[in-house]
Amino acid sequence: MIWAAAILAIAGVALLRLSWGRPRRSTALNVGGWAVLLAALVVGDRTAGEWGVAVTILVATAAAFVVLVVAARKPARKARAKTIRTSHRGSSQIASPVRSGWLTFAIAGPLALIASLLLALAVRALIIGAGGAEADGNVAVLATVPIAWPVLSFALLMMSHRGKQFAWVLGVAAVSAPLLLLQGGTA
Repeated sequence: MIWAAAILAIAGVALLRLSWGRPRRSTALNVGGWAVLLAALVVGDRTAGEWGVAVTILVATAAAFVVLVVAARKPARKARAKTIRTSHRGSSQIASPVRSGWLTFAIAGPLALIASLLLALAVRALIIGAGGAEADGNVAVLATVPIAWPVLSFALLMMSHRGKQFAWVLGVAAVSAPLLLLQGGTA
C-alpha cells in the first residue's frame, strides 16, 4: 500500500503541474491535485503511520523537485518574456528567460531552504535557551523547516522584483543569525 501512496503523491503533483502550466489555472485540477495529495497522505498513514506519511511526503517532494527542475529549464512564456525584457530598460544587459528561470529556482529553492533552516535552528536555540530539552529543540527544527520553506518559497514566487526576493531571504537569515550566535555563546 505504500506504493499506492507514492503513486498518488506523484499523480497529485502531476495534476497540480498540469493546472499551473496552463495560461489560466483550472480550479477543478487544483482541487483535484490537492485532493489526490491528501489521499496519498491518508493511504500512507493507514499503511505505515507516521513513517508512511514521511515516505509519502518525500515522494511528493521529490516529484515536485523534478517538475521544478524541468520547468526551470524551459524558456518563459511570451508574455512573461516580454515583461522581463521591458523591466530591464536602461540596463546594458537583458536577462534571458532561461537564466531568469534558473535564478528564480535558486532563490525559491535552495536559498529559501537555507533561510528556513537558519530560522528553524533559531527556533531550536530559543527553545534550548528557555530551558527546554535538546530533544524538543531538535523536533522543533524538524517541524519548522517543512512549514517555513514552502511558505517562504510561495511568498518569494509571488514577488515580481528580485530585490524584494533577496531582501526576504536575507531578512529571514539576518533575523535568525543573532539567535544562533547567542546559542553558540552559551553552549
